[in-house]
Amino acid sequence: MSSMIPRHPYYPVIPAELETLLRAESLELFGVAEIPGPPATTEEREYGEWIRAGYQGGMDYLARNASMKHRPERVMPGCRSVVMVGLNYYQPLSGANGAGGTAGAGQPMHAGPATGRVARYAWGRDYHNAFGKRLKRVVRSLRERYPEERFRAFVDASPLSERFLAARAGIGFTAKNTLTITGAYGSWFFLGEILATLPYPPTGAPSGTHGGCPTGCFRCGSACPTGALLAPYRIDATRCISYLTIEHRGSIDEVLRPLMGDWIFGCDRCQEVCPLNVRARTTTVPDFTVHRAGERPRLADLLAVEDQQEFRARFAGTPLLRPGRAAMVRNAAIAAANTGASELLPRLRELTRDADAVVREHARWAVARLGEA
Repeated sequence: MSSMIPRHPYYPVIPAELETLLRAESLELFGVAEIPGPPATTEEREYGEWIRAGYQGGMDYLARNASMKHRPERVMPGCRSVVMVGLNYYQPLSGANGAGGTAGAGQPMHAGPATGRVARYAWGRDYHNAFGKRLKRVVRSLRERYPEERFRAFVDASPLSERFLAARAGIGFTAKNTLTITGAYGSWFFLGEILATLPYPPTGAPSGTHGGCPTGCFRCGSACPTGALLAPYRIDATRCISYLTIEHRGSIDEVLRPLMGDWIFGCDRCQEVCPLNVRARTTTVPDFTVHRAGERPRLADLLAVEDQQEFRARFAGTPLLRPGRAAMVRNAAIAAANTGASELLPRLRELTRDADAVVREHARWAVARLGEA
């Protein structure tokens, strides 16, 4: 029973009524963020500098919504508190996947059909739905109890900086790889929030509750294949494999392609090398443990997808639906070249005549790379 989950010493104490509703949804990591006052916060100033530097790449919505990033009351007028919630998604790699290395060009990861790696969070059901349905049920209960108040739930779908609010709620801290880490189980968790006009008391957390990145440690930056982590706490999204494989829709810089290894959706490298993720514990959430896209889709299957309709049918209900057919075939072509999958050359040659210009370009590049191998 979710109500029997023992309280972890890292978890802040929130009002009992609210905790009961969250635990009923098997949610155990939560806190209430203090809404910042009028003066611009350090985080707001730094975010403005990050946007002006163009590190957001093609994610234009980040610049458009910058004024709301750290201001919940601009997302929902009258907001007086933000309940931050985390949901663990960690699963260990399979034996075939080894310790999480990334293949280079001409270096197959393992024998058998060529495959591409998917970030752990995307193996199962789309987290927007899996996590969102839980928060929505909590919101429904709160609305019934407090009909005069307003509540809204979000899971990675609002302009808000969830990392900023998670730190203010005391459920974790922002690490050097720019992810949130909690003392309970590292960085392998989703963040969601409930905005409320009801003024729940902020929880916060005493300094050091969750620990912090070890002094002098920057393993995440050293391990990043494309050098996206420019410095501690500073990332250039235009070089990040997660951005390139998911958010970026056009051509990928030829300099970056060989560095992407066999990642076809997202990247976990900075988390895999983080010493604080020794705290990781395997999720028990069925939506995540029952795989849909899976850990390693076959590249041949991805390259065979003919159109967007077929792509939607293949990946409905999974995060992999987001990039669309052209971007995923592009990613698979890069992974095929980087893993030396010469058996895929016939299909890649066919794709050099694809209707989509991006697919054609990356198929030609892959054919050339494999021809040189």
